[in-house]
Amino acid sequence: MESLTGFAADRGVSLTDVAIGALLARPVVSTVIAGATKPEQVRENVAAARWHPSEDDLDELEELL
Repeated sequence: MESLTGFAADRGVSLTDVAIGALLARPVVSTVIAGATKPEQVRENVAAARWHPSEDDLDELEELL
């Protein structure tokens, strides 16, 4: 978890950004369904879809996972 936190911090994004952005970057994924119980969580989930990882980001994530 610490390595993912550092990965996100190095890019100035949240862990939610990394999770949603990395999934949406996969060609076989057309949508991500994320749960939310509060309005601010919905806003965070929508904002997370705006982060577009580079190929290098995706490669590094694969190594971390």
